[in-house]
Amino acid sequence: MYEQPQVSINGDIDKDFGKYLELKSKDNSPIGGMFVTNMRNANNVDPDFTKLFDKKKFQTVPLNYDNSLFAHSLEIDKNNQRNGYGSQILDHCHNFTKQNGYDYLTLMVYDDNIPAKNLYKKMGYKKLNSDENVEFYFVEL
Repeated sequence: MYEQPQVSINGDIDKDFGKYLELKSKDNSPIGGMFVTNMRNANNVDPDFTKLFDKKKFQTVPLNYDNSLFAHSLEIDKNNQRNGYGSQILDHCHNFTKQNGYDYLTLMVYDDNIPAKNLYKKMGYKKLNSDENVEFYFVEL
């Protein structure tokens, strides 16, 4: 029978990279993970954030530094891809975000990363802004 992976959370949400939410197998082997950080740190993680965080576009959605977290660096071990672990990691990120009093989770993805874009859309993310290389997504929780 399929066994649920264990979740570990390490780091500090107010430090540059934030907290790392990691899935591990029963034998403690890493499956994958993702960082979640305060949006004020997003530019330290991804310089494209500043140009895509266009306040004019954000007037239609009440995203701001106080009610949103920024997720980044989703990775799944090559041997564990296409098994639903990306969705599980995002579910844990969503729960973490809500439990810490935030309303939105934001992220950015390269335009040519079709599997990640499909995952984010499946998980309810909406594209808010883009340039020639990167797209900015958010989900209301």
